[in-house]
Amino acid sequence: MLAHAGVPKMFWAKAISTAVDIRNRLPRAVKDTKIPHELWIGRKPNVSHMKVFGCIAYAHVELEKRRKLDSKNEKMHFIGYSLTSKGYRLYHENKRRVFVRTTRRDIFFNEQKRSNTGKSR
Repeated sequence: MLAHAGVPKMFWAKAISTAVDIRNRLPRAVKDTKIPHELWIGRKPNVSHMKVFGCIAYAHVELEKRRKLDSKNEKMHFIGYSLTSKGYRLYHENKRRVFVRTTRRDIFFNEQKRSNTGKSR
């Protein structure tokens, strides 16, 4: 996932966490009709929130944090799902920080475009 996404190797733990999250929403064997999540919770999971690991995400910048001519969004990279809330983990390459955004309407995901920064840091 790291090589395909082109994100730095320091995100290996987040890639594994995301892979486990995806695997729990897939059938284990050909003959199984229920997935682990469905067996545990009792209903099929909603997968509409799932995104391509490493895709480019544009996160909205609040009005208080920008000036008149500043951009209204910041380019980040999707690196997984939040473990503590229903949200997305986004990596801001210039600031070298990971942000958790919980509001889907404030993020635009470009799933066809991935990062090209696969350098280890």
